[in-house]
Parts: sequence; C-alpha cells; structure tokens
Amino acid sequence: MNSWKIIHLGRRMLRKAGIAILGLLALVKAGGALSTAASMLVSLAVYALAFGGKFALGFVLLLLVHELGHVIASRIVGLRASGPTFIPFIGAVISLNRAPVNAKMTANIAIGGPAAGTLSALICLVFYLWSDSMLMLVLAYTACLLNLFNLIPCAPLDGERIAAAVSPRLWWIGSIVIGMVFLYTHNILVLIVFLFSLFELWRGEELRDTGYYQLTAAQRLRVAWWYFGLLSVLGVTTLYVMDLLK
Repeated sequence: MNSWKIIHLGRRMLRKAGIAILGLLALVKAGGALSTAASMLVSLAVYALAFGGKFALGFVLLLLVHELGHVIASRIVGLRASGPTFIPFIGAVISLNRAPVNAKMTANIAIGGPAAGTLSALICLVFYLWSDSMLMLVLAYTACLLNLFNLIPCAPLDGERIAAAVSPRLWWIGSIVIGMVFLYTHNILVLIVFLFSLFELWRGEELRDTGYYQLTAAQRLRVAWWYFGLLSVLGVTTLYVMDLLK
C-alpha cells in the first residue's frame, strides 16, 4: 500500500513539474516584459529561500540595473535588446536583434552593464551612510564584487567583450585570473567560466586578425579609459566597503 502511495505521489510530482516546465517555456517564447517579470519572480523566490527575502529583493534589483545598463547602451549604439531573462545563480541575459558590427560596438554595449552596476553600488553606499542600514552596506559590497568579477577579461563575462576592443591579449590575463579565483573558491560555476574562457581564448586566436577587431588607436583608448576607470572606482569602493564591514 505504501509503495502504491509513493508511485502515485511520484506521478503527481512529475506531472506538476512537466506543467511548470511547459509554462516557463511558454513565458520565454512570449518574450518582453512578461518573460522578464516571470523570470525575476522565479529568481526572487530561489534567492529568498537561500538568503532571505530582503537581501533577495535587493540582489535581484542589482541584477536588473546591470542588465538595463546593457539595454540602454544597446539603444545608444543603434541596436534593440530584449528585456533581461533571469537565471537563478547564473545572473541574467539579454539578446540583441542583430550582431554588433565591430569590437567597439560590442564593448560599448558590454560597458553599459558594469557602469550601471557601479552606479548602483555607489547608491547603496550613499543610502548606508545616510541610514546606517547594514542591508544597504551588504548590497553595496555585493554590487562591487559582482561587477568586479564581471569585468575580468575572459569569456563569457562582460570584461572579455570590453577587453577585445582594447587588446585581445588581455584575454590571457583574464583566463589566469579566473583560474586563480577557482583555485581559491573551488566554485563549480567559476570552473565552468574558466573552461569556457580557455575555449574562447583558443577560438579568438583564429579571429583576431579579422576586420571585426580592426579599430583605431583612439577607439581603443576610449574603451580603455572606461574599462580601467570602472575597475579603479569599483576597486576603491570595494576596499572602502570592506573596511566598513569590519
């Protein structure tokens, strides 16, 4: 009798899981605001179970600001981007209506996310200094770390796309850095990023001489100014917030 109850319960769970998967697929195909809202709610629920409701809400909003930075940057360069789709413990992604024509355009879109993310970190820090809210301080620290990590010049992170417009040779540094991060954290997701970066590093050797990467010195300098400027602001802010957290 107990075994039949277990089988019946298993069938019900499989049926509900199937319905849920079909529902998520339908939302993804629906696109637009509906897909963004649904994926945000799913991520919010997952993060709330893991970290608590208040931090989860703040964390999802930080991700949203970062992705909206990409969306705004894509509009500035003349492309249209879909609303972000959130993936728990991965982050969020957008898709473009067409591919950028060169590495400079790609870098401009990639810079939009960390630039907006840096602004969100500074806003959280200001709210902490004004209200003395520990939640705001933790969110500021989280935003700094997220965007610093995302600026590592290796695929599939934003840093890889930005570095390509400065010098694709920076990808070697990025792969070394992400490898060291994995040795320190032993995080499986970091390992996946490391392996992906090695594949793209090998693939990039074949594509480096194509017209896509042929930019003027002035274009490379403008991207470098943004890239190293963001790294500097985030680095200083991170050290300051770490000191406040002690």
